[in-house]
Amino acid sequence: MNMAAGIPGLMTANSLLSEDGSSNSNSSNLNNRNTYMESFRVAAISTRSKEGEPEENMEHVASWVAKASKKNPALICFPELGVTGYVYGRKIWEAAETIPGPSTAKLEELARQYKVIIAAGIAEMDKGIVYNTYVLVGPDGYIGKSRKMHIPPAEVGWWRGGGVPPVIDIGIAKVGVNICFDNWLPESARLVALQGAEVILAPFVWGGGKLGNPPDYATRNRQQKDYSSRTLPGRAIDNGVFLIFVNDCGMATTGEYREATILIYSPEGKLIAESPDDADGEVMVVTDLDRKLLVNRRSQGVFHSRFRRPELYKILAEGDIGLQDPR
Repeated sequence: MNMAAGIPGLMTANSLLSEDGSSNSNSSNLNNRNTYMESFRVAAISTRSKEGEPEENMEHVASWVAKASKKNPALICFPELGVTGYVYGRKIWEAAETIPGPSTAKLEELARQYKVIIAAGIAEMDKGIVYNTYVLVGPDGYIGKSRKMHIPPAEVGWWRGGGVPPVIDIGIAKVGVNICFDNWLPESARLVALQGAEVILAPFVWGGGKLGNPPDYATRNRQQKDYSSRTLPGRAIDNGVFLIFVNDCGMATTGEYREATILIYSPEGKLIAESPDDADGEVMVVTDLDRKLLVNRRSQGVFHSRFRRPELYKILAEGDIGLQDPR
């Protein structure tokens, strides 16, 4: 199954795909790096999702996919829980669904219709447990999923953290997912980088409290970008990956305002695309990811990952909570 064939927004490497979409190489295995694209276009969309309303949110996602398709992206990325909507309590349990499931099927229909890969957040129900999950689908159907690992205090009890995140081959690149709070721990990015990730998708739901009066959009957006810029470029350059940060936006029912922020970093940790500082609502950023930037970073003599000493890191994997004293 060639997930890359027929997707707009691609520049093939050395004409590796023939006109009918078949591979000109000796192997059609997408794990063969020779079938990957020299560059591909991504659209990251900061949307406002309604809490616990997946059917209504899916209609909104569909409208944005239609708009984005006019820019010919190969990959469209939405925020954390963008399909389900970010909500706690019984409502998230009631809105959660299996993956693959109803919302995944609708995303697959959109991916087929517009010949694009779609990445979106869904609250997943598995054996009575809710997970904060990010799914990827393409023109040929369901591709894979990744669960949020690190659960911050406000979310504890509402969904469970997932295990080691997989690296998902989407045909044009190998991607790993770090969902929101995962990105503040460097181990998250390293876990997917060591498995071969070339792109880290970083969907967020992140707000900064009440909106000012008058609204202080530009100040708040800049503050969020500044905070992110202290961490996310390091994740990209250390691991030699592209990183796509896309936040949920708008006013939540709790009164919290979430900034319409999108940041896209190169494997050298350089900001290559971002949302406007004065964004006051939903926004889309479209840019091309050039595989040459991966090669440039990873071929450097001091590419950090080549100097790892795993034999020294045992202490990093040891728990920091010992046996309780029964006395």
